[in-house]
Amino acid sequence: MIRFTMPDTSLPIENQKQLLKEQFNEFIKCDAMSDILSILHTDIHDIRTSFNGRVLSSGKVIETLEFPNEKKLDKYRIDLYAPLKELGFYNINKPLSNNHSHITILGGSLTSTYNRTKYATNWINKDTKHIDGLACYRPISPIERTGISKDKIGDTEFHAMSEAFKETFNLQSHNFTDDFTSDRNLNSISNIRIFSNGDSSQEDVIYRIFAAPSTAPNLRRANTSDTLSFFLENGELNKDSSILAITTNRYCNRQFIQLATEMLNLGVSHYLDTIGSLDDAHISTIDNYNPYQDIQEVIAIIGLIEDFNKSVPTP
Repeated sequence: MIRFTMPDTSLPIENQKQLLKEQFNEFIKCDAMSDILSILHTDIHDIRTSFNGRVLSSGKVIETLEFPNEKKLDKYRIDLYAPLKELGFYNINKPLSNNHSHITILGGSLTSTYNRTKYATNWINKDTKHIDGLACYRPISPIERTGISKDKIGDTEFHAMSEAFKETFNLQSHNFTDDFTSDRNLNSISNIRIFSNGDSSQEDVIYRIFAAPSTAPNLRRANTSDTLSFFLENGELNKDSSILAITTNRYCNRQFIQLATEMLNLGVSHYLDTIGSLDDAHISTIDNYNPYQDIQEVIAIIGLIEDFNKSVPTP
């Protein structure tokens, strides 16, 4: 199984970039990727247009939650599962080490936010200094809140993350401070919420939620790069900081690329590990995984690697 890992953070930034480039190119050239392209009768370039479900014919880019219940790849369900598994889509759910100073929960859909926050409790230990949630003021959609009280989750991803923190870590409901920057454009709003530990059992841990502003507020909400940049600029990390990022299993390798490359592009380097929140008993199986959505992840990874490679000169 392919799992991206952070290079030695004591190396110069450019050396780390070259080492990441080697890992990423191995991913592109591996047998599992070749198998997927062969199954879909496409190539590394055509797959990004012929099978791209995020870009509509109008040019609009849609969120994953907006995907139709697409079944056209179900005929490849049996054939695609093994190579997707080899690309790291299902089984990355345990840290490579247990000495992370920061456990960082990546925001997402309502259910994902709660699942990831709950999963973080498995990895808190004496080395944990901060548990951080990375979110934005994206409105929670009606699809996400089906069957869940609006009063419990609030209106935005930031508020959902806040409620998940309070519930999961037993934090007092109103015992926090906000560093809030308002704006008429929802995409430009930012906030850093710091909880007082209250009756939490982890008295030495600081709990924070970062809501990043978008760098293109008239076009989109804050993306992963915006969120990480905001966190790195305001998170008070130092040379000894080590980050365990928690997402959903299928996103591990893609979000590792986004987090690691953004960090290095900002000229800083911290040890990074990315894991999914579905444990071994709940990982996607050949019967219940979504081939269509997983191929969207393959496409996204190919694009990220291509963009990164353009920025790193051949030695």
